[in-house]
Amino acid sequence: MEIRRQLAWCFIAMLAAVVQLAHAQDTVSGDLKGHGGPVKAVAVSQSRNAALSGSFDYSMMHWNIADPGEPSLINRFTEHDGAVNAVAFLPGGNQALSGSDDGMVRLWDLETRKLIHAFEPHQHKVVGLAVSADGKLAASASWDRTVRIYDLAGHKLLHTLEGHRNTVNAAAFATDGQSVFTTGTDGTIRKWRLADGQEERTIYKHGWGINVLAALPDGKSLAFGALNGTAAILDIESGEIAHELAQRERPILSLAVSAEHNVIAFGGGDGIVSVHDMSDWIPVKLLDNPYGPIWALAFSGDGDALYMGGLDDQVHYWQFRPGRNFEAARGTFPRRFQKTEDMSIGERQFARKCSVCHALSPVDANRAGPTLFGVFGRKAGTLPGYAYSDALLNSDIIWNEATIGELFEKGPQHLVPGTKMPLQKMSNVEERKAMVQWLKEVTDPAAN
Repeated sequence: MEIRRQLAWCFIAMLAAVVQLAHAQDTVSGDLKGHGGPVKAVAVSQSRNAALSGSFDYSMMHWNIADPGEPSLINRFTEHDGAVNAVAFLPGGNQALSGSDDGMVRLWDLETRKLIHAFEPHQHKVVGLAVSADGKLAASASWDRTVRIYDLAGHKLLHTLEGHRNTVNAAAFATDGQSVFTTGTDGTIRKWRLADGQEERTIYKHGWGINVLAALPDGKSLAFGALNGTAAILDIESGEIAHELAQRERPILSLAVSAEHNVIAFGGGDGIVSVHDMSDWIPVKLLDNPYGPIWALAFSGDGDALYMGGLDDQVHYWQFRPGRNFEAARGTFPRRFQKTEDMSIGERQFARKCSVCHALSPVDANRAGPTLFGVFGRKAGTLPGYAYSDALLNSDIIWNEATIGELFEKGPQHLVPGTKMPLQKMSNVEERKAMVQWLKEVTDPAAN
């Protein structure tokens, strides 16, 4: 069986290399378009007709995917103060969780479109979320080296799981509902009792950090993806690797499981997505996107397609059954923040430092920060329709060449303590002045 699996993998990889030269990407409907920044998280509801996506643009989006070919936006939740790294439906599909760079875990009512509860924040960003099968508990994995277990109905913290020596990246509830598994940069996979929050044992120690984790429906196995490119299936009882599904050159960053359709998928920093049949672990489909990492994966309701998040400002929809064994790259390249050819110094610095979060046109394009159109001469925190931090709302700053220059010279937190703007410092005086001057010219309403 192992030889058969290896031969199948080699065949698909060779086919990918050949077909890549001969085929261009066909236009495929089903993409979820609307974010203003790279997509970090995606989830599909048990009912199959809805999806969630989280983005660097500080928002979570709720989508109607009842007709996968014609998805539509239901609502955009913009109350986050940082990139949304994790999203999860609760059973029934009427409530959802989000976890973000601001350390918060938020519980939402998707029908009323209102925040139900914001849990006490972690000390660092939240990068992973899990919900128990019965919908009673949730787990949040954070870079503060802890996992927190919540009572969702009572809106209260039950346990804080401490023991990992470095950042925690993922958590997964056991199928029996009695325990939870955690993993992170220290390369360990640990098992904890839900009854009292105590660690039972360290199941496995990997030589590299582990990024993603999932409990498989057999109740006996875990799937994980690691920093060194390993994608594998772990036997929980023995702590031994039962199946190694891939050994990539770049990290495994995303993982999706469809218990109903018996398939599993891994996405990597190399842009490759592989889909495997869990009955024999044979790789059945491969997608190669050389233009960026795959940070998020979720199977469609029918199990024949994947929703994928990465550097593009949208969730891509890939139907792999029926389909080719290889699909060429999706999206556009270079992206707005990767363009360096034929640019002035100022424009190049804006593309690298600012374009992910800020638009230059009067429309903000759903990005993390407000549009910079007309920013020179504008009082900080006054653009209508944008949810500013209290620090900017209470600021007396007027944006001009001096204040914008100081912002990038000393950093946002120095100029406006408490701002939610991420750190973007520019120590090179020539580059900083060139960007400020270029920005002044292109955002002038009189010249546009």
